[in-house]
Amino acid sequence: MSTSWEHYKRESDKTLWVHICGNPKSQIGMAINKWWHTRYPTYKMRILVWKPLIQSKRKIILDI
Repeated sequence: MSTSWEHYKRESDKTLWVHICGNPKSQIGMAINKWWHTRYPTYKMRILVWKPLIQSKRKIILDI
């Protein structure tokens, strides 16, 4: 099983952006959900497609 995902976080509003690519997405999603609740329990998580992730990455880096 090939899994690939990346995440970016913004401290100011405690938001985690996650992009999932690979299959099966449901199994990857379950693993990410467990990781999120364990590592970042106070953060909101947003699953994004590629283009919004790139736009969000710019906002996260600039912390707008």
